[in-house]
Amino acid sequence: MAIEVVIDTAIARPPEDVFARIADVDRWPSWLIASGIVSVARSSTGPVATGERLTVSQRAAGRSGVFEAVVRDATPPSRLVVEGRDGDGVTIAIDATVAPASGGSSLRWSISIGLPFRYRFFESMAKPQVQRAAALDVEALRIALEARPRD
Repeated sequence: MAIEVVIDTAIARPPEDVFARIADVDRWPSWLIASGIVSVARSSTGPVATGERLTVSQRAAGRSGVFEAVVRDATPPSRLVVEGRDGDGVTIAIDATVAPASGGSSLRWSISIGLPFRYRFFESMAKPQVQRAAALDVEALRIALEARPRD
């Protein structure tokens, strides 16, 4: 079983702006605060690309971890999928889908966290925390994007 969380939100910015911020993985620590992302190291430079490798450091719920991840899909301006695994066997998949909407964009931010058997006891306690963190982070993204002056 996995912890599955989906957040849908409207953002008053064009899809290109929303995707650009989401795909700027170097800046994840600036808005994925509630999720505890503290740093992202990339295997390449320039725009994020399918197949790129990431090392994501996270501190959340009293636990520190490093996820070795790969970008499974980077299709501007509509989709970014990142999947990773830490040394304890915890897996994470982030699937961000951006679409045009009235007044800007719609964002679907999906997270799936797979816990190894020894941690499954904590799934029911962790899900509300993951849900809350994802909601706070997506709201932080929306606020930052909408506060930014239009180019």
